Amino acid sequence: MQAHSRSRGFFDAFASYAFYPMLLAATLLLFAASLVQGWNLATVFAWMAGARFVLLLAVEFLHPARPQWRMTRASFWRDLKYIAVNGGIAAALKFGLGWLALDMSRFNTGLVTGMPVVVEFLAVLLVFEFFQYWFHRLSHEARGPVGAWLWKVHVAHHLPDKVYLLMHPVGHPLNFIVSLAIVQLPLVTLGARPETLFLFNALMGLQGLVSHFNVDIKAGPLNYLLVGAELHRFHHSANLNEAQNFGVLTPFWDLVFGTFRYDAKRLPDALGVIDPAQYPPSTAIGKVLLLPLRPRRLPTQG
Repeated sequence: MQAHSRSRGFFDAFASYAFYPMLLAATLLLFAASLVQGWNLATVFAWMAGARFVLLLAVEFLHPARPQWRMTRASFWRDLKYIAVNGGIAAALKFGLGWLALDMSRFNTGLVTGMPVVVEFLAVLLVFEFFQYWFHRLSHEARGPVGAWLWKVHVAHHLPDKVYLLMHPVGHPLNFIVSLAIVQLPLVTLGARPETLFLFNALMGLQGLVSHFNVDIKAGPLNYLLVGAELHRFHHSANLNEAQNFGVLTPFWDLVFGTFRYDAKRLPDALGVIDPAQYPPSTAIGKVLLLPLRPRRLPTQG
């Protein structure tokens, strides 16, 4: 019994403190190896994304941050419906545009062309995050007809009252399309090389999953560099005083504009929207997808 407790304690500590940094390091090492070995970047990207997802899913199943946030049979079938709807649009665009950006960048020139890879990456990151940050923040906080419509498009992702790995794709196709356009356009127009785009999309894929990871990750200072589970859970909080953190890959613009929220000592008390009765349930996917076409105003989450 004591041996079992010790092994369980070791695994819990590994999942909380070591697993995410190791996965991040593996991503960076694979990037470096691809450069040295001359591997096909698009192929490496696809295999890496699949392997990471399986590992994250296994650790989340064994070490949930909160058992009540576990995926249930009902939420699993709901998630599959959103994946089916968005799969042909968002997933294809995410992979297709990422691959297209990699391919086009061989012939592309722009503001960062010829700069060191690290400089290119930082330029692409900050430009992308700036547009993504304001699109995301305005989707929560903008007023008037435009703000109301943006929230109706975005709210699908906030209707679930739990955050875990597979609910990451839950959202409206229009929201994904606009977000993905914001992701890839700066990459191409800035003239970044394929290696830079590979690194950017590899980190985007990792952080997108980790930010919805139902594991009690303790990333410490990394939270000031990258958006992970500890930050993004508060973005999903039903308490508007802490439902901030609009960054996707880095919290840089959250720190600049005063919307950074981080509390290493606790998890949000409740997730979801502030007045669930005003919305269709997240399982009613048809009604959720029709929200942008409805004239009725909804309470914004910001």
